[in-house]
Amino acid sequence: MFERIAGPLVPVAFVILLGFLAGKRRKLNHSDSLLISKLVLNWIFPALLLAGMASTPRSQLLDLRFVAATFIGIMGMYAIAFLIGWLQHRELKSATLKGFVVGYPDAAFMGIPILQAMFGPASLYSVLVLNLVASLVMIPLTTMLLTVASGNGNGGKAFIDSIGSAVRRPLMWAPAIGIALSLMEIKLPPIANESLNLIGKATPGVSLFCLGLIMSSVRLNLSNEVWMNLGLKLLVHPALMIGATLLLSVKGLYAQQMILLCALPSATIPAMFANEAGAYRSEAATSILVSTVVSLLTFSVAIWLIDGGLAA
Repeated sequence: MFERIAGPLVPVAFVILLGFLAGKRRKLNHSDSLLISKLVLNWIFPALLLAGMASTPRSQLLDLRFVAATFIGIMGMYAIAFLIGWLQHRELKSATLKGFVVGYPDAAFMGIPILQAMFGPASLYSVLVLNLVASLVMIPLTTMLLTVASGNGNGGKAFIDSIGSAVRRPLMWAPAIGIALSLMEIKLPPIANESLNLIGKATPGVSLFCLGLIMSSVRLNLSNEVWMNLGLKLLVHPALMIGATLLLSVKGLYAQQMILLCALPSATIPAMFANEAGAYRSEAATSILVSTVVSLLTFSVAIWLIDGGLAA
């Protein structure tokens, strides 16, 4: 059991630590982390998703119950955290950003290397489904609410513009091509598949190093708000996903993978939104940093539960 838990987590912690030390020792800086993030999100990760989705069996892509359970688990957590934030602050920006921080797991940077170590390349499908829900629903909704809160424009237009922007990103159209190929049962030529995998396989290591680099520039400011976010993200969120899988009778490897994804810490993207909005900046950054560290413990419990037969 120790090897099962330590196997995927120790290498992850090691690479994050390397990035953190590179930032603290000023070998790399915040600007470098932004450049690496663009490299991962616009080039490396899309290539991995395209190749992974093209090789995914058609039957898996047509499992609508799994997609629905993912939507409930992801957007349900967003809605719960938003409501709590509104009752706490009575301020739309803070409530929106709280929902974004708590509802958006770090599937891209931490999810891929951990799930691939545990389940193999087929786990990319779970990451893709989560990414689709976040990119087509959560991010546009957050953009709309922040636009309304700032009074700088029409919220509906911001929502539509955000969806249009998301669809044009490689992170969206690259896996869409892979899905289309899978649905039409068209196999990529071996040389094309190998070419995409050659760059795509760099995703786990580069993304984790970048995460450590980002963490090195964050100042800790622990507060009751941060501790509440940690409880919601690391305890309530996976429990909500378990409830969604039970509600829709979704079982098996993909249900287990989505539960594990929801047990991951918060993604770094909400911190960028908070910085741009000029609100909830310290709370967002600290919640992301601390949840990343604490999740190494809570995620071990999630692995133990999965190995014990949860959602099998």
